[in-house]
Amino acid sequence: MATPSLDDFLQPLAIDIDNVIKLSHEMTSTFRHLSAEASDQFLPTPISESVLRPTTRDQGRFLAIDIGGSNLRVGFVELLSGDGTLEHRAEDRYQPNRLLEQSWPIQEHLKNQNSESLFSWIGEQVAQVVRKGCETLAVPRAAELPMGVTFSFPMQQKSLSKAILMPMGKGFAVTSNLDLGAHLTVGYEKHRAADMPPIRIAAIANDAVATLVSFIYQFPVQAHQKAAMGLIVGTGCNATLPLKLSTLHESKRPASISILPGQEVSDVKIAVNTEWSIRGTTPPLRKLGFISRWDTELDQAGEIPGFQPLEYMTAGRYLGELARLIFIDYYGAVLGLPISLLPNKLHQRFGLPTTFISHLRPKSTRGPMLQQLEREFAPEDALFRWTAELANVLYRIAKAIEVRAAGIIAASTVGLLRCAEEIPQPNAEQARAGQTVLSVGYTGGCIQHFQDYLGDTQGLIDEILDREFNAQAPIKVVLTPCHDGGITGAGILVPAALANRKAGERGPKIGRMRFVTETEGVIGDFTDIANSNLISVCPASPAKLFHQIKLIKGRQELAMTTERADTACSGPMSGAEPIPTSSRTRPSRRRSRDDDGSASSGSEDIDPNQLDMLLSRSVQSSAAFLEPESFQHSMLRNTRVHSRSRSRRRDATLSPYRGRRHPSTPRAVAKTSEGEVISDEETPLLLDPAEDLDKNSKSKNPYLGGVSVTRFWLLFIQINASYFIACFDSTIMASSHPVITSYFGSSNSASWLSTAFLLTSTSFQPILGGLSDAVGRKGPYVFTIVVFLFATVWCALAQSMTSFIIARAVCGFGAGGLMALGSIIVSDTVPIEIRGAFQSYVNMTYGFASMLGAALGGAMADYLGWRWEFGIQVPIIVLCLIVAVFVVPSDLGLDGKKKQTVREAMRTFDFKGSILLSSSVTSLILGLNLGGNVLPWSHPFVIASLMGFAIFFPPFLYVETRAVKPIMPLHLILKSPYMNLIFSNHIAALISNAILFNVPLFFQGVLLTTATTSGFRLVVSSGVASACGTATGFLISYTRRLKWPLVLGTTLGVIGAVSLTSMQRGWPTALYILCLIPGSAGSGFQFPGTFMALLTVSEQREQAVVTSTLILWRSLGQVLGVACSSLVVQNALWYYLDELVTGPKKEEVVALVRKSVEAIRDLPVEYREPVVQSYEAALRITFLCCTALAVVGFLLVLPMRLPRLGTK
Repeated sequence: MATPSLDDFLQPLAIDIDNVIKLSHEMTSTFRHLSAEASDQFLPTPISESVLRPTTRDQGRFLAIDIGGSNLRVGFVELLSGDGTLEHRAEDRYQPNRLLEQSWPIQEHLKNQNSESLFSWIGEQVAQVVRKGCETLAVPRAAELPMGVTFSFPMQQKSLSKAILMPMGKGFAVTSNLDLGAHLTVGYEKHRAADMPPIRIAAIANDAVATLVSFIYQFPVQAHQKAAMGLIVGTGCNATLPLKLSTLHESKRPASISILPGQEVSDVKIAVNTEWSIRGTTPPLRKLGFISRWDTELDQAGEIPGFQPLEYMTAGRYLGELARLIFIDYYGAVLGLPISLLPNKLHQRFGLPTTFISHLRPKSTRGPMLQQLEREFAPEDALFRWTAELANVLYRIAKAIEVRAAGIIAASTVGLLRCAEEIPQPNAEQARAGQTVLSVGYTGGCIQHFQDYLGDTQGLIDEILDREFNAQAPIKVVLTPCHDGGITGAGILVPAALANRKAGERGPKIGRMRFVTETEGVIGDFTDIANSNLISVCPASPAKLFHQIKLIKGRQELAMTTERADTACSGPMSGAEPIPTSSRTRPSRRRSRDDDGSASSGSEDIDPNQLDMLLSRSVQSSAAFLEPESFQHSMLRNTRVHSRSRSRRRDATLSPYRGRRHPSTPRAVAKTSEGEVISDEETPLLLDPAEDLDKNSKSKNPYLGGVSVTRFWLLFIQINASYFIACFDSTIMASSHPVITSYFGSSNSASWLSTAFLLTSTSFQPILGGLSDAVGRKGPYVFTIVVFLFATVWCALAQSMTSFIIARAVCGFGAGGLMALGSIIVSDTVPIEIRGAFQSYVNMTYGFASMLGAALGGAMADYLGWRWEFGIQVPIIVLCLIVAVFVVPSDLGLDGKKKQTVREAMRTFDFKGSILLSSSVTSLILGLNLGGNVLPWSHPFVIASLMGFAIFFPPFLYVETRAVKPIMPLHLILKSPYMNLIFSNHIAALISNAILFNVPLFFQGVLLTTATTSGFRLVVSSGVASACGTATGFLISYTRRLKWPLVLGTTLGVIGAVSLTSMQRGWPTALYILCLIPGSAGSGFQFPGTFMALLTVSEQREQAVVTSTLILWRSLGQVLGVACSSLVVQNALWYYLDELVTGPKKEEVVALVRKSVEAIRDLPVEYREPVVQSYEAALRITFLCCTALAVVGFLLVLPMRLPRLGTK
């Protein structure tokens, strides 16, 4: 393993400082373009450029939550006020405390469900923390509890307490255009006890914005230092910083903002969430060759290819996945070794954790690299072993990924600061003026722990600036820790939001006026006035300077005068921060008018929010003054946005966000004397999705996939009707096949009817499930209904036994496909919390169809003719087809991915796996179904079939380890709990069918009853199984527990098998029936329980392959149950008959009773008794085998750890 070859191999990841500098300039240009043009990046917030500084008002404990990409955190943030004064020293640094904080992982099933399910779970966790707060922190129970929220996804905001979710594409199925605050409130109310306080969403921010807020709040006030930017490099990657309004497109600028007198609107900055990892930053990375073939492979395997390549290259689990792809490529391409030898985990997507390679380095505290690899990825093949050379290769790969990531983050950081004009153009005067430190607050596990990520990023930033300014840079960029900034920032924003709301709610609303000062003259128009006397604080002195605002009634002008009160301040505004005014951020042609209607020249038309800005600075209701920093920053403070409109057209012009996608539904609002609408924070600025939420809550629409309640029920009824017909079709054959085979004169071909149907219905289900993941559910589902319709008509019109058998094979394909895909569609549209109840409805449909098919099959064949058994199904199938065409969503099952054509899907379809799986299953079913029943086990065809399975199945397993999209992911049969669930279900199906096949044999061969009597004795157990299956789904939805049906089912299975083993002649009939009940009840509990558990532990994108894999193994269990039990019975019977039967007619009697169980009753007594004893002994051995298998199933289930519904 030569080092040069590894260097050459890793060359696509290599970077140099010149390329990094070029990338920083390309990023600057890209960021400027995105801020001006992009609708999904550089998202504005209603937070002006300010620095939070603690005051007495800021003291308190505030509820805060942080909804991340993988975790939810809830707790109280305690804010302290330093020395308790309003004067802040440079050395002051304020560290908020976090109390009662708890964290929960956001499991995949929650991400994949609808908003109601997700936010209900979040509300449940918030309620837990609030209850503890009431008990331990004396949180008031009667008053509203204000809460701050951070969410790690892009959102649109027009006020601090309102946020509309934008399309995410980051693993969450929650739809966009969703009011986060309203949904959080509703979710909490579902779990709030009567003695707990209600919550009010005071502030919402993106996690990167909250990190910036937290960082600035805690940053010390010092000369030549500035908190400039917030950076997250953890599960995801994002950055936030204040940007000038002039850099943003007009459509993205807030309707009004707080400014200082004399300050130009274009110079004002607001906090902007860049979302820099989204696709807009791809061009410079591609142009400069930063994107390698491995990055492309990783990107194409994602949920939305091309969505966020920068994040794939710099953060989260993607770094480990990238290392896995590169290592496998090196092992196979450079070393020329078969990659199948590698441990199975390395063949799984995200099987190489980022956390593992973060610490894989020489002289690691976790031990030698070789030992770490052997512990984490134990060799599974005798031909493979880890070596020091391989460990070094993986380390070098991880290091190359880290250095490139550091270069991208360094270039992007410098480029963003340059875009914000924090880094100036090089010139000699700036270099002589002294150096300013720009601090970038960082957080996230990747930048802290992944190799030398932090140090390399800082080093590259320093080198970029040194090269740019010839080692005389006037700016130094320093990465400064700001850990847990998300939840801390959420807490910090709460008092700021509350102060603004209190200030904005004071006093009556009056007509339109102008705002003037004695020194400045007319500043502009305003709409609201809260009080006629307001007080502001001069922070430059412990004493106070009062600014009295008076209403001049004659001219309807607002005048401001200044008075001294025990203060050393001199001059009208000495020592005080200039009082901010509110200015429109977009031009307006309106001019203010005096009472006589004449235009006031020299009066700039300013947003009526300016009085609110004064109120936010007043202390009449303890609203604190916000001190500016040396860099002319004010305070990160949201203010109420007061908007007015004379027409809807003007209103839309002022705010392109408003009315474009969310036309507001107006509520009762106040109006001025001129008829203008006075909007406050309670007036919707955008379409208020809370109103939609209320409607949805009233209509109880919990369904996924974007389907309405009406559409879902049409779809669910159609699926159940399809189930009914498919199940009815399969069961009528049980009672009518003798009539059909007699009609064609081919009674010896009867077994082929069930074999052909079972073969196709089983073999193709995984293939259809995998195909539906690529092209959506609708196409394959409609296709299987068409095939089933065609095959049913074919069965009704068949003119020969051969034609009928082929038709039944085609019918099996259609029936198996529509049942499997129907189940997948239900899983796509029904949240897992209520999936159990709907599974119960499906179980009832199965039971009713089976009962009706068995009861009517023979009667219809006798009275109407067997062809009508199929003809009567056609109208119902046609109706199901029509409903499916119009009701099934065309994008269902795509999970946000682009819908592929069949040709496109075929490019990545697992052809080899599909062919080998179909061949394996076909060979196994033919061999087991025909062997010992139609043909002897020694028949060449049976032997060849079983050999075919032995030949095809091992290559299938090998192919699946290498397939990009395997038809049956091997972790489902190799990894717990999937393996435990699938194989325990497989064993249960085997036992169930073995008992169903052999119990009638016991009744007829040992108790010498008729077939009719034997059938009646099975009715009770069948009813018990159906009832338990139906009840299980409802009970799972009620208890939210998944393991109890499995443990109870397998326990009853063991008890049932033991009961059958103990059966003897001479018992009362009721006792025999009683022995059948435990096993039947166990099946009723276990089958739906397994299905629910498997869906819960699987990701949404795996629903199709998981469902089809479970059905496949259950079907194989049913086939094996009949075949294996028949093999045991026949061999044991042959042995006992040879031992117990004696007499001259021994051979004749043995041959007769092995061929026909009904012949036992007609045997002479001297032969009948030993034959009965032989059957009894043979069947007892069979039931003993079932008992052993039942114990295995119980042991598979017992150690499993399964989540509760809603807390996975």
